[in-house]
Amino acid sequence: MAKIYCNNKGFNGISASVNFVDGVGDSNIPHLISWFKENGYTIIEEKIEPSVYDSMSYKELTELAKERGFNGIGLKKEPLIKAFLDLDAKNEDDKNIKMEE
Repeated sequence: MAKIYCNNKGFNGISASVNFVDGVGDSNIPHLISWFKENGYTIIEEKIEPSVYDSMSYKELTELAKERGFNGIGLKKEPLIKAFLDLDAKNEDDKNIKMEE
C-alpha cells in the first residue's frame, strides 16, 4: 500500500480512480503509483511485514474468524487478514491497558 500526497493539501475527490481526502490517497496498484510519481505526487510506500495469516487458506481464515467470534464469510482474503490484524492490535491495546491498572 502506498500513501499518495498531492500538492493541494485540501483536495477532496477522485483522481485516476484514487479517492483523496485532504490531499491524501491510498493505492496498492503499481501502475497507478507509477503514474502519480511521474506526475509530481509524493509517494510514501508502506512496507508491510508478512503476518501469520498470509500463509493461511481462505477456508482456514474463515474458520479462525468463527472461533474468534466474527463472521469472515463474504470478505475477500485481504480484508479478512486486515480484520485479524486490527483485532490483534485491539487485543494488544486492551492487554496493555490491563497491565497499567
